[in-house]
Amino acid sequence: MGVTIKQVDLDLGILVREYRQEKGLTQLDLARRLGFDSPQFISLFERGLSKIPLNVLGKLITILGIPEKKIMKSLLKSYEVTLRQEISAGKRNAG
Repeated sequence: MGVTIKQVDLDLGILVREYRQEKGLTQLDLARRLGFDSPQFISLFERGLSKIPLNVLGKLITILGIPEKKIMKSLLKSYEVTLRQEISAGKRNAG
């Protein structure tokens, strides 16, 4: 399979960190612009420890200027991995 879901989360987190730093924003700055009081939210997904909520992605794309294609590519990889795992599990449990 190659790419794991965890790796996709980490890749997205690294992408967000890079764009945040390019914009000169701290984790707290970005958290506040997203409507959160704590930078912990940003820290968790930048380190790949938490998924970026889908409803936050549009805001991140706009605030940080991340090309939407980059985000979509990572998410589609993640979906493909999940889909393959579910199909394999179904095959194993079918007989």
